[in-house]
Amino acid sequence: MLKKAGSALAVLLFLSSLSFGQDGRYDFSLNGSAIFTKQSNGNGITQRATNGAGGLATIRMKFKPKHSVIFNYGRAKNSQVYHTIDNFHVLDNISEYTGAYVFSPLRKGKFDPFVLVGGGLLTFSPRTTWVFFPPLANNIPNNIQVNFGAVKQRELAVLYGFGTDYRLRWRFALRLQYRGLFYREPDFKVDASSGSSLSFFTGARGHMAEPSIGLVFKF
Repeated sequence: MLKKAGSALAVLLFLSSLSFGQDGRYDFSLNGSAIFTKQSNGNGITQRATNGAGGLATIRMKFKPKHSVIFNYGRAKNSQVYHTIDNFHVLDNISEYTGAYVFSPLRKGKFDPFVLVGGGLLTFSPRTTWVFFPPLANNIPNNIQVNFGAVKQRELAVLYGFGTDYRLRWRFALRLQYRGLFYREPDFKVDASSGSSLSFFTGARGHMAEPSIGLVFKF
């Protein structure tokens, strides 16, 4: 998947180099973000995730003054928590591969607001897994790192968002935006159908909110 994303980015950069003379038609941005997710319930399981942080790289191609498309690659980290009898924690990396249509209704002064809608793919990759038991006696740890068969999982996602670019000097701008992603909650394929005695499957829809700030280079 990373090779495909790299190939796609290389093609986009090549195409952008062919039209370098068309000032402002393309832009590239690097963004830092925070991620917040909502709690979900299903099949007797409560699923939530810790707040996390991530980064986002984008390239936008404008085909008319108010209309453009954007392609995103993002990485974030958090911990997915599943509460059944005990609390099971999956520390994971989240990779995003999305695209969206962007509408810029007006430009006022140095501000260039926009809204976007699109979709793509989220990949949830487990790093370490923990079980947290109810509190035990003093000085006795109530958590232990165990392997309960969590594996990488991919989920389709719907993307929406809004924000604004604030023009700086030369070809640079500051981008402030809010993005939201709807997707099916990951279960890391820990479920009864895989022969596991555990199940993390809720069947619920998740939502990840992602405010971010970044630097844009227009060319």
